[in-house]
Amino acid sequence: MIRAMTYRLYLVFAFVTLLTAGYSQSVTPHPVPEEFASDYYVVTVNGQSVPVFHAGLNVYFASFDFIGKADVTVSPKVDSDKYAGQTSNKEAVKLDEKGYWRGEVNVRPLSKNVKPQLTGAVVKFSLAEAGQYSVERAGTSNFKDDVLFLFANRPDANVPNLTAKNVIHLKPGIHYRNIDLTSGQTLYLDAGAVLFGGINVWNAKNVSILGRGTVLYYGPQSEDHDDGWKNQKSWHPLTTHNVQGLTVRGVTFVGRSRTWSLQTHTTFDAVFDNIKILAVNPQNINGDGIDWYGGGRAKVLNSFIRSMDDCFAFFTQDSSKDMWATTRNTTGEVKDIYIDNCVLWSTLANVFRIGFNGQALTTSNITMKNTDVIHMSKGEWYAPWALFCMVSPNSKGKASHRNYLFEKIRFEEPVALFGLQNPEAQFQNLVLKDITMTGEPVPSLVKSNTSHITFDNVILNGKRVVTETDIPLRAGSKLEAVKYLSTR
Repeated sequence: MIRAMTYRLYLVFAFVTLLTAGYSQSVTPHPVPEEFASDYYVVTVNGQSVPVFHAGLNVYFASFDFIGKADVTVSPKVDSDKYAGQTSNKEAVKLDEKGYWRGEVNVRPLSKNVKPQLTGAVVKFSLAEAGQYSVERAGTSNFKDDVLFLFANRPDANVPNLTAKNVIHLKPGIHYRNIDLTSGQTLYLDAGAVLFGGINVWNAKNVSILGRGTVLYYGPQSEDHDDGWKNQKSWHPLTTHNVQGLTVRGVTFVGRSRTWSLQTHTTFDAVFDNIKILAVNPQNINGDGIDWYGGGRAKVLNSFIRSMDDCFAFFTQDSSKDMWATTRNTTGEVKDIYIDNCVLWSTLANVFRIGFNGQALTTSNITMKNTDVIHMSKGEWYAPWALFCMVSPNSKGKASHRNYLFEKIRFEEPVALFGLQNPEAQFQNLVLKDITMTGEPVPSLVKSNTSHITFDNVILNGKRVVTETDIPLRAGSKLEAVKYLSTR
């Protein structure tokens, strides 16, 4: 306790010293083990080299802590006049007359108003606030393009006593193991620490997973069929079962297998803060972001998800009736989920998938605010990929869904608002407020029993939604008891 308090006081003292000494900015790059290091991109922040981590496929990230402002320089590795390096699957990236960046660089989310300057192959820009950023060349959208993520953190002011008996401390380097956490335990991953395995929290209370390190999971799942949904130990980067009190903060999760990323089963009072989730399976499938099998009272804050399926999914299925009864054995409802200040990219499927196999149970009190959806899939599976999707092709999705609030959501690409395929499901009290979408929206499918919907200052492709034709809805779709408001 004394040592932890001393460490926190040291951090505060160091921060104040930097400011009073006249330093306006500083940076601490996060190291990367050489097995995962890449020179495909060269990154500097405030004049210091920041190593790049190759997550998998064509996905890279660089992480650092900083104080003040971060002046960033990014350039690709250009091997000749015709090619700009190679992606992980050895496909040469061809250059055209506009160069590697195709003549334009975007730093997303666009709401951060970052203005990159491109000179030749070199990109320069400044970051004024912590967050997760995507550095992209012109035309980037789906999962096939190269992408560099920057994870810009403020210094960690909540480091526990790393020598305490209840703390598992992973130092920089690779750690080949699966870790089971029990009640009261804390796992702390230093910057530069890579846990090559999975984390399991089973029948436990008050567990923490903290730090600036990375969990990289590459498991035994089949590439030919979907078994990534199983709730069993060491089957995802993080798996929980029957947990009360969970804090996950600052950690990056990389999933290279055909499996879900963070799967929580009957887990309550969880906080996910400043986490980053990257799904990089070659099939671009089954890489969900966070899935709830029952449970609730959870917060997802200041976080980043690049999923290869749904960003968030809620399951309330009854084990006596669902199609995977042998292992999908949750019987609980999902309630009270709060999501705020996140950046989302789904390369396949939806922002929310709900009630896939629900059996007359409920999801309720779900809130998402102040979130940027920087890219969305344009495919279709029984229904258009959407902000809010209910697909149950086996006619078992009978759950009731109510009290959803989507507020200040910014879509940088067009998508459907609703993909509600199952007529047996019920939806009530859905509020969409201060929503913006760039581009012509995809027509929504609504077959479910859906009523009491409020559109409050929803602007799609520059036009405020004031009638069903503005949403728009597909033929045969219908919303009951709709309100159209304008608070602007």
